[in-house]
Amino acid sequence: MKKVISILLAVFMLSTIACAALAEDTVPQPEGGKKFESDWAIAGGIVNINYEEEGYRVFVSLDNLGNGTGAEWQYACYYHEETDSLVSITSIKTDYTVNPDNGDKVYVESAYEGFDEDGQETEFTIDENGFLLWKDGHENAGADLQFINIGAFEGVWRNEEEEVEAEFMWNGTSEDDFFYTVYIQRGMIGAQNYALYLLNGTFDPATGKLSAYGTCTLFTLNESGEYDATDDGESYDAFFSFLEDGRLLYETANGIELTYDIMGE
Repeated sequence: MKKVISILLAVFMLSTIACAALAEDTVPQPEGGKKFESDWAIAGGIVNINYEEEGYRVFVSLDNLGNGTGAEWQYACYYHEETDSLVSITSIKTDYTVNPDNGDKVYVESAYEGFDEDGQETEFTIDENGFLLWKDGHENAGADLQFINIGAFEGVWRNEEEEVEAEFMWNGTSEDDFFYTVYIQRGMIGAQNYALYLLNGTFDPATGKLSAYGTCTLFTLNESGEYDATDDGESYDAFFSFLEDGRLLYETANGIELTYDIMGE
């Protein structure tokens, strides 16, 4: 499924690049489209929007909470300046069930996939309150849904020189479970000691910062070559924001800059 959408998006990208080459110019990311590039969430749902060369790849996942089913959508979109929106060129929808034994998703054959015909285009807009709105052109799947900007933090970020690693995991299964779990490791496993922070974090779109609060466990190597774990009983905070080059600034730790680890391990 992902291969198909990649091929379709590639066709669009290549045609656009060719036009740009003929004009002896490159087409930068539209300024108006930059505000869409983030992760957006509701309880049980997530939207990932990423700019890739000449277009936007949009991934939507919705869980039908409580009954073990859901669906995923993938769109290749472009920014439409007149309507200040992202508009789809291709669409794919795939339903799934959740295996109750291990939590894995079991996918069925795609409900539809391919280029959108006239009247089938999907549109994403941002309203006056900062919510992402999703108007699905095939079945109006996003009706009445308002997605909140949660920032694109999920994954592993590192600074090996400073021996710092931060992992962000989004918890959005319900309105009561609507935050990032943040693990921060200071120091290396194998050293005499290192610290592991376990925090819960929320993103403020107005400031562009993620604020996290939690506790710290200290690990100290004993004479047997094993680590003793000690909770120091203190409360800690950490603040993160993005730099212009895409790196993540760990503000609390004297401004340590973290780089995304695409391998995520």
